[in-house]
Amino acid sequence: MATYGYYQQPGHVITAGVLLSLLALLAVSLRLWTRYKCGQGFRADDWLIVPAALLTVGQGINLVVGVANKSLATTVVRPTGYDANPLAIHTPQTEAMGKVSAVSLPGNTTSNRFWVCQAEFYYISTLPLILGLVKLSFLLFYVRIFVVHRTGAIGIMLYTLIVIVSLWTVAFFFAVIFECRLNFWAAWGSTVDVIDNCFNTLSYIYGLCLSDFITDVVVILIPIPLVWRLKISRRRKIAIAGIFLLGAVSIAASLTRLIMMIQIVYGGFDPSDDSIMVVTKYMYWGMVECGTGVTAACLSSLQVLARISSIDSAWHSLVSVFTSRHRNRSVDSVSHHNGSDGVSYPSPNPKASRNGYKHTSDDALPMRDWTAGRETV
Repeated sequence: MATYGYYQQPGHVITAGVLLSLLALLAVSLRLWTRYKCGQGFRADDWLIVPAALLTVGQGINLVVGVANKSLATTVVRPTGYDANPLAIHTPQTEAMGKVSAVSLPGNTTSNRFWVCQAEFYYISTLPLILGLVKLSFLLFYVRIFVVHRTGAIGIMLYTLIVIVSLWTVAFFFAVIFECRLNFWAAWGSTVDVIDNCFNTLSYIYGLCLSDFITDVVVILIPIPLVWRLKISRRRKIAIAGIFLLGAVSIAASLTRLIMMIQIVYGGFDPSDDSIMVVTKYMYWGMVECGTGVTAACLSSLQVLARISSIDSAWHSLVSVFTSRHRNRSVDSVSHHNGSDGVSYPSPNPKASRNGYKHTSDDALPMRDWTAGRETV
């Protein structure tokens, strides 16, 4: 009996679907709340991450429903007496794995059946959309904090990458939709149906994984040299660069999928492999990449949230100590200045401090205009 990895076990698949969905929603919610709290308004990079998060939640639901319907994280059940090519098996189980199908609950009539997103087709069609939106959110965030002149070298580079990633997203999305030309039924048929009626599916998926990994590396590494040129201390440079490099977690998942696809491409369709388990492995790591990618895109805003909280806490502590000492000395101050109103010590206003922070740059990072030689805040 074949042995499978932890990422092909029902419990792990459900956990990944639930936790990563919640993590993505929490990160995006905190990002938007931070923008509102600081009075910065929402920009294009904020709006793009919202549909990415919602589609990621759809991926998580897809995993949970797939496990519940035994179309993921379980082995293919062969019909009794079936001894032909295992890749040609076409049962309700394999069909549920490969399409968006109508599922009828027990006791329901045909008229009130509902549509449940099942497995591979939803996954592979939304994957390039999620990954593309996350990359675009990163790039537009870089534009907002690094670009002073759109016609400068940095601006041209970032806008060029935005165009490339946009075309990449659209191209791979429509490549999925029409991978079997107009024979849409073949996409959720047997493996043999896919081989006979569709384009080279393995080459497509391999191209998606390879280009996704390369663009991930480029997008994550772009801000490092830009941060290093800031006129700030080396310690702050390392801290800021570290925030951007946290997105490397999604690169690890992207690399894992790429390695898997290299093995499958060079091995071809192996009849000894269980098709459901292969799809489960691919979808699990795709969910990891989507969930961590959405979260990583929000980390800079979450860092600002932590900074705001620490500033407020420290300021309130300072005010408390100052006012306590002031009260203890007020009697002596009045006695030494008899006949006068004493010395007035206006209490600092914590709200004013927050309002002062409010008017700094979107992420409180002093970015440098390389061409003009000045800092912009």
